[in-house]
Amino acid sequence: MSKATGLFPGPKLSGPDAERFRLKGTTVPQDWLDYCDYCKICEQVCPHNVPIPALHMRSRKVLGKTRKPSLRDWLLGHAYFLEKLGGWATPVSNWVFGWSFVRWLLDRGLGIDRRTPMPSFRRKTFAQWFHSRPSVKGEPIAYFHGCYTNYIDPDIGRSVVEVLEKNGFAVTIPQQECCGLPLISNGYYDLAARLGEKNIKSLRKSIEKGVEIVFSSPSCGMTLKEEYESILNLREASTLGDHLFDVSQFLLRLYDEGRLNTNFKELKGTYYYHVPCHLRALQIGLPALELLSLIPGLRVIELPEGCCGLAGSYGLKGEKYAVAREVGEEVFRAVRKLNAQTVISDCEACRMQIGHHTGVKTLHPLQILRRAYGV
Repeated sequence: MSKATGLFPGPKLSGPDAERFRLKGTTVPQDWLDYCDYCKICEQVCPHNVPIPALHMRSRKVLGKTRKPSLRDWLLGHAYFLEKLGGWATPVSNWVFGWSFVRWLLDRGLGIDRRTPMPSFRRKTFAQWFHSRPSVKGEPIAYFHGCYTNYIDPDIGRSVVEVLEKNGFAVTIPQQECCGLPLISNGYYDLAARLGEKNIKSLRKSIEKGVEIVFSSPSCGMTLKEEYESILNLREASTLGDHLFDVSQFLLRLYDEGRLNTNFKELKGTYYYHVPCHLRALQIGLPALELLSLIPGLRVIELPEGCCGLAGSYGLKGEKYAVAREVGEEVFRAVRKLNAQTVISDCEACRMQIGHHTGVKTLHPLQILRRAYGV
């Protein structure tokens, strides 16, 4: 990030070095905090395990008490509400947000850069599709699908459900709210905590029945497993950690136990895999890459390590669009140089950003796995 903009002095200076400001009750310079995209790479590479992102977030919370978030930050923080409204108003909402004049108004009036990728809303949500299906028998497993899958890309949810059913599981969908990460990123900690409390209460019901929970978005999973307790101070969140799994991590565990259905059909081709920052933050390795290597005929190559730059709503903001693009340029350059046609990534933001800046097709690993099962 510090290479992309001089307004961010780097994680060391804005993190542990700036702790002297925090200990004295002095506010850390606002630009230092605003230009951190919370990728958590600094936390992973720090040799002394200093929780630098947590230090940044602590300062943001203090700063939030002295300034009111803008209307733009309110809108981006409440993305789940806008997605629900957009889905209800489809196809009119897609036409409106695709109109260049409306994008210009959002840019000039709110600071949402008109060049940013704008996802298309879906009339039928993933939850509606799921509840319209006949029930399936099998070992129960719960799925936290998240807002993006529900309102923007239901096919990811369908892929998760059908792959799990191919392995003898009966998927359930617990009552769930937005994980709260967009709210945290835009300064609405109290509201994020209220949504978190609802999610914890709902997910604990599944856990108490002996049912494990999987998620398909690393950012949602990281929020549930880590941010609820460390950032939002929700103590009951500690009961979730051992029962929450990235869906590829869960399937790979089945493989290690000899329980995974490996009756894959051959898929010929070469795909490239981008590792999301928040997946690395979970410290679970690269389970999707290992899973996809089991498919005969398929060649999957990991792209050079790097952040895509979008970081949720970060790269949508006018003053940060160019910064986000510069942060992700190393990844984009690799995609172009390799002449990649398809890029796989677990993260919805990464898929949006890479597709926007390179024009390649992007997919979630479970969409590939579903094809291999011939579903």
